[in-house]
Amino acid sequence: MKSKRFWILAGLMTASFLAGSWLTPRIRIEWEPGRLPNQAAAAPERPAVTADEPVARSVSLVSPAVVNIDTVRRVVEEDWFFGPQTYESRGAGSGVVIDSRGHILTNDHVVARASQIRVTFGNGKQYPGRVLGTDHETDVGVIQLLDTPPNLAVAKQGDSRNLVPGQWAIAIGNPYGYQQTVTLGVIGHAGRAVRVDDRVYKRLIQTDAAINPGNSGGALCNIRGEVVGINTVVRSDAQGIGFAIPIDLARSIADELIRVGKIKRPWTGLNVRDVTADLAAYLGLDRAEGALVDQIDRRGPAWAAGIRPGDVLREIGGRKVRGRADVEAALSGIRIGQKLPLVVEREGQRFRGELTVSEKP
Repeated sequence: MKSKRFWILAGLMTASFLAGSWLTPRIRIEWEPGRLPNQAAAAPERPAVTADEPVARSVSLVSPAVVNIDTVRRVVEEDWFFGPQTYESRGAGSGVVIDSRGHILTNDHVVARASQIRVTFGNGKQYPGRVLGTDHETDVGVIQLLDTPPNLAVAKQGDSRNLVPGQWAIAIGNPYGYQQTVTLGVIGHAGRAVRVDDRVYKRLIQTDAAINPGNSGGALCNIRGEVVGINTVVRSDAQGIGFAIPIDLARSIADELIRVGKIKRPWTGLNVRDVTADLAAYLGLDRAEGALVDQIDRRGPAWAAGIRPGDVLREIGGRKVRGRADVEAALSGIRIGQKLPLVVEREGQRFRGELTVSEKP
C-alpha cells in the first residue's frame, strides 16, 4: 500500500512540474543586428498625478511630446572583389515635438543622411517623417512629420540660460528601444565644453540623469515640465556623466533649419595658437606676443588674403593681437562678406592685408 501511495504522489508531483514548466512565462528579447528593438505597443493609461509628485507631474507634461525615431540609411562600401556594395543601416533615437506643424527637434547624429524615418508616439501610433535639416557643428537636427496627427502634443520650452548645478534634471527618451523611459538626476554643470571625434560642443549641460544609446535627441526637462536641453552624448567610461544641448541654442539652430534648411556660418579658414617663449625664440621674435598661424585651409579667405602657416598675426579687424584669445574675440561677431584688415609678421617683416569673410562650406 505504501508503495502504491508513493507512486501516486510521485506521479502528481511530476505532472505538476511539467505543467509548471509549460505555463511559466519566459522573457526573450530579440532584435536584428545593428537595430534597436522597437516597442510600438500602446502604453497603459496613466493614473492621475497629484501635486505632491512634482517629478511625475513634470513627466506627464513633457512625455506626450517625446517620440521614438527609427531610421534607415543606405550605406555604400567598396569591396575589393565585388565592387561597390549597398546595404541598409538601421538606427534609433529620440525626438521632441516643438510646434503644432509637426516639427521634431533631435540630434544630427540621429537623423543625418537617413533615407527613411518612422516616428512613434507614446500611444503607439506611427507616422512617416523626413529630414528637414541638420547641423553637424551643434549636433542639432530637425525632422518634419509627413502626416501631422490631430491634437499634436507640443513640449513647453524652458530657459537654459539660468541653470545652476543642483537643479533637478529629468531625462525622457528611448534608450535601447525602451520607449518613454524616465531617469532622474541633477544639473552637474551648465556650460561644459566637450570634444567627441570631430565635433566640439562648446556649451553643454552636464547631468547625472542616466542617458544611454537611444536617448539621443530626447528631452532633458526641469521640475516644472519645461524642456531645458536635448540629450546628446554620454561619457561611456564614467558613471552618471551625460550631456545635453541647451534648449536656447538647439531651438535657435532648429528655427533657422526650418526657415532655410541649413546654417550659414562666417568662415576665415584660419587656425592659430599662442606664441610661447620657446616659439618666440625659434622664430626670432623679440617677445612672446601674437598668434602663430599653424593651420590654414587653402579653400578659405585667409589663404586668398596671402596668409600662410608660420605667419604671426599682429592685428586683425582693428584689434591688437597679444594671443589667440584676441583673435577669437575679433572673429566672434564677424559676418559673411565682412572685410577684416590684417597686420601679419613673416620672417621679421610686417605687411598689411585684408581678409573677406565667406560662408563656411
